Amino acid sequence: MKTYFFVGKGGVGKTSISSAYAVGLAKKRIKTLIVSLDPAHNLGDALNMDVFGKIVKVSDFLDATEVNIDKKIVDYLSLMSEKMKNTYRYLSVLNIDRYFDILKNSPGIEEYVTLEAIKEFLQLDYDAIVFDTPPTGITLRVFAMPRISVIWTNSLIEMRRRILTKRQMVENVKGPIKDVINGEEVKIPSNEKEDPVMQELFSYKSDMIKLTERFSSLDNYVSIVTMAEELAFEESKRIRGALRENNIRLSSIYLNKYLEIENPPPELLGKIEEQKRVLEEMKKEFSNIEIKKIPLLRSSPRGIEALYQLYQNYISN
Repeated sequence: MKTYFFVGKGGVGKTSISSAYAVGLAKKRIKTLIVSLDPAHNLGDALNMDVFGKIVKVSDFLDATEVNIDKKIVDYLSLMSEKMKNTYRYLSVLNIDRYFDILKNSPGIEEYVTLEAIKEFLQLDYDAIVFDTPPTGITLRVFAMPRISVIWTNSLIEMRRRILTKRQMVENVKGPIKDVINGEEVKIPSNEKEDPVMQELFSYKSDMIKLTERFSSLDNYVSIVTMAEELAFEESKRIRGALRENNIRLSSIYLNKYLEIENPPPELLGKIEEQKRVLEEMKKEFSNIEIKKIPLLRSSPRGIEALYQLYQNYISN
């Protein structure tokens, strides 16, 4: 499976470019899924159909969906709450649901659930998945999370090992540690293979390693969608830096909404000069990266045929 991420700040045209790219892949008979992770939910508008919260067949080789992040957060926290209740039955005195209710609005939960959604989609049977991403800050944190998560999971594993070692010391003196919960005698685990917490940590670490490898692989393509403006140019450099920190390859840059006008009115001369200047600076700064200009269109492309025209005219060549 090949994965394609289109990143950039809000309003630069990520949805149009990513959906056109997905349509182009599908026209080549590549089984493709396009996923919008952007809370703005513009993919359905681009495709002219409702794809919110469900995977919808768009054409013979193209499916699409917009992720309902709010529902994903609720579902994920409910699942984690049940896991915690089962794993820590002997701590039933804690009101776990109250803590998970607080987590719904905690910083970082959107990024974490977005990463979980990506992980789920990567398990599906497609030849290519195209991701229309949230604004830059969220996306870069999502890219960084697998690598960071491996580091802190290693710390949690070592903490858990110390706990299990102390339990084993107690068992050596007093025998198996047991508790009675709801009238049932429960053995408190003291070795890694029996300990559900340790097994959960090992499983999570394995998932994060796989995601780290996926993001760094040659089958993962990350493209910046931006505009030929000074501020956008600076952001593109920051994106490249963040990608390098996480060993993620930058594949291409799409300069969207580029003004190309013969005999422009005086009001636009400054903007056109800025665009030309930024384009030349970008070619120097990103000398090894393909940069594609996409002109400012009369109207935003909507529907399969309009998106395919965008792909043929400005993306595929």
